[in-house]
Formats: sequence, structure tokens, C-alpha cells
Amino acid sequence: MIAPQKPEIFPRPFNANYDLLGTLGKGGMGNVYKALDKKLKREVAFKILDSSSDQEAIQRFYLEAQAMKELDHQNIVHVFDFGQQENQLFIAMTYVQGTNLSEILRNKEQLSFEAIDVIIRQIARGLLYAHSKGIVHRDVKPSNIMLTHDNRVYVMDFGISYIRELEKERLTRTGMTMGTPEYMSPEQCHGDSVTLQSDIYSMGVILYEMTCGRLPFEGNRPVEIALKHVQEQPPAPELFRKDMPPGLSALILKCLKKKLNERFHDMQEFLDACDQVFPNDKDTHQNPRVTSTLRRHTASITDMATKITPKAKMLQKKLTALAVFIFPLIIMLLILLMLTHKPESTLRQLEWAEALGNYETKALEVDMTKGYPLDNLNDNDLKTAWLYTMPQKPQNPVLTLYFDGNAVVTHFGIAIGYQRSVDDAFGDRFRIFKKPKVLTIETKDGFKQKVKLENIKGMQYPPIQAMETTELKIYLDGVYEAENDDFAISEIRLLGMELP
Repeated sequence: MIAPQKPEIFPRPFNANYDLLGTLGKGGMGNVYKALDKKLKREVAFKILDSSSDQEAIQRFYLEAQAMKELDHQNIVHVFDFGQQENQLFIAMTYVQGTNLSEILRNKEQLSFEAIDVIIRQIARGLLYAHSKGIVHRDVKPSNIMLTHDNRVYVMDFGISYIRELEKERLTRTGMTMGTPEYMSPEQCHGDSVTLQSDIYSMGVILYEMTCGRLPFEGNRPVEIALKHVQEQPPAPELFRKDMPPGLSALILKCLKKKLNERFHDMQEFLDACDQVFPNDKDTHQNPRVTSTLRRHTASITDMATKITPKAKMLQKKLTALAVFIFPLIIMLLILLMLTHKPESTLRQLEWAEALGNYETKALEVDMTKGYPLDNLNDNDLKTAWLYTMPQKPQNPVLTLYFDGNAVVTHFGIAIGYQRSVDDAFGDRFRIFKKPKVLTIETKDGFKQKVKLENIKGMQYPPIQAMETTELKIYLDGVYEAENDDFAISEIRLLGMELP
């Protein structure tokens, strides 16, 4: 168990399901650790709050867990588990390897417009999804935005989120100011009711800071900053950045309007405006100035937070000299390993010759007027899904896969529940459908086994018994509920061996 008064020694067990591997930091409502989920063999971010904390902190901790449990989007950290172990409350969530935006902005540096485009769109998409679930973040700021080295952006820390369905029980009532002064909306500074447009304002402050290399309002005391949010107009962004794309300054200032009805109505309207300010690649040839600006930054955005100091450069030179001497030895060892290593197996991804299943008949997209083809199941694209109406007769298979010959299936991989809703350059706007909860898979000889699936995004490989067959029937036994009536399978991947 956690014992703060003693030196921390890692790894160490937390309970039967989790081992703590190290400290990640201290959040607003507890310590955050890197932990190993022993059941699923994955690393998670693990937030812990001592239940001896005051009752409001405990309620708020559970409110965060409940809020985040409702959110399943690629730009929001996902809660896998939460509960209580003896006198400690815990939440297990997505472990993001990367840098928070505040680190990138620590030098008050202006970001490239390509970087701004990548970051702000993903923040907006994550918040758009949260808002669609009735959740307002209330504390959008750079330290709550994480970026990975492949430029994926995550919004985290919904600890003071407001859930509309919990209005009567919410902890943050009108008159209680919650948030961070530099990024708070005027209504938050007033202590008025907070809406999704409050998140738009806070996001606008971040957009201003990334563009101009400074905050719109600064001061020595929180109350001084709050008064400026309420009373003063922000300086025009073009005063600090002359090379902005047309429309960017107006976009930023619309986010920062004092009156709610003058801001963007919702995040979708903001994203539509971004499409005009930050053109897709096919449009950049019309504006050479924008094209050259976008090309200035092609590396990982997080590299900006890891600049090499002169002392580090000297150490790097010494290590390079050392590497020159040991490099031939490494090459010899690698050659020896290649000559002596034997593969443990000949497993590979199996391909089926034919698939049978009903097609979705609803035209939910303009480019899918004839439904969602079965080819989506093996196109290696998680953005496309095969949609299926709930079967009237569960005893009938929803899908049958046929192989050219005998195949031994050892692993069953599946991604569920998502379908692209807007076909844009980013390809990350999704509809959420019902997800299969339990599938039964049956061989041609009648051997059946149940496959239990998690309510998570991305590929998962539930354990199965290896089976030899020429065809595979898949039955639906249960679904995770969602806002749409149909259920979706984004991808199926079978691993195994083909027999001669």
C-alpha cells in the first residue's frame, strides 16, 4: 500500500490487479503513478486518493471517474477501472507517453501553424465528443493537454467536469469559481453558470498562446487576471504575429468574446471555421505563403520540449566518439544473433477467401449510399466499419468467414464500435455505435467458444483456444449500449497457420 512518509521503492504491488511502477506526478485530486495492469498486461496511469480526504474531495474524485468512464474517444484519456482498495480510492486510465502542452509553451514560443492546426483540431474534437455526452471540462489549459511523439493529442483531467444529468447533485455550484485564472472564461470569473462555450473560451486562450507566444491577459495576482478576462479586450493577435493565415485572428477573437452568444455556438462550428483558416493539403497551392509556413514544422511537436543544451551537446559528442569504437562489436553481435536465432513459430495474419453477412442499408454517409461493405473488416483501416442491425434471431450467425483450405486460428483480433462520420484530412471524427460484448465463434465441425470483449477503442486480442477449420461462424451474444441502434465492427484480424 502507499506510504507517503516512507521512501518510494518501485515496483511494488497495490492490489491483486495492479503493480505500481513509478511516480508520474501529483494531480489536483491525488497522486498519479505509472502502474501495470497485471490482468491485461498493459501500463496505465494510476491516480490514487486517500479516503481520509474530506468528503467533497472524495465525491469529486468519483465524479471524475464517472465522467471519464462515459468518454471513449481517441483524443481523451480513457478510464479503464476505478474503485477502492482499503482506505484508498483509485482510477486506472490511459497511460500517455509524451509531453504536456505547457512544457512545449514554457519558453513562450510561437508554434508553427502546422503544429497549431494539428493540436487545436484534436483538442476541439475531444471536447466536441465530451460535450455530446453532456460533459463540460471546465479547466481546459495546456497542462491538461498531452501530446505524444506521433502528434496524437489527449485531453485529460476531467476532475471538475460538470455532467448535465447530475445537475442537482453537482459539486461545483453557481458562485463557486473553479478553474485556472489564465484560462478561465468571464462567466467562470463571475461565478456564473458554466456551459460548453466556457470550454470554447479556454481553448481560445490556448490558441492565442500557441499563436502569439504569450497569453492574452497577464497579471501578478489571480484576481487581476480574472478582472481582465471580464473587463478588457485581448490585444489583437496580429500585433505579435505578422504572418498569420487569413482568418486566424478573427477565429481566435471569436473564441474570446465576452458574451456567450457572440462566441462559436459549439465545437463543430469551431471546427468548420478551422477548415477555412487551415486549408487541406489539396488547397494549400492556392496560397504559397501558407504552404511555406505549414512546411516549416514536419517533425514531432513534442521535440520542441526537448531542446539540447550546450552541456548536453558536449556529452552527445563524447558518446558519439565512444559509439564509433563499439559499433563494430555491436554489428558482430547482431550478425551472430541472426545466424543463431530461430523463429519461435510461423504464425502470420490469416486471410479469408469469402465472407457472408448482411449489409447495413441506411445511408449514414454520402460516400456509403449502398451501406458498409464487409471489406471494411480486413482493410487495415480502423476508421471504416461494417455496421449490422441487431439480429432478430440470435441463433443465426451475424458473420461467416470461409478459408481456401484448413487453417489453424490461434488469435482472434477485433476492433469495435466506431465509424467515420466526416471524411476530412484528419479522419478522426467518428460515430459511436453499439459494441459487441460477447461473441460466440464456431468452427465447421461445431466446436464453439465464447469471446468476451472489452469496451475499449482499438484492436484487442481476447484469449481463445486454437482451432482448426475451413470456416468460422460468428454469433452475437450481447452488446455494449450506445447512442446508435446498429452495432459496428471496425476490423477483424486472425492470426494462425495455413495447413497444406
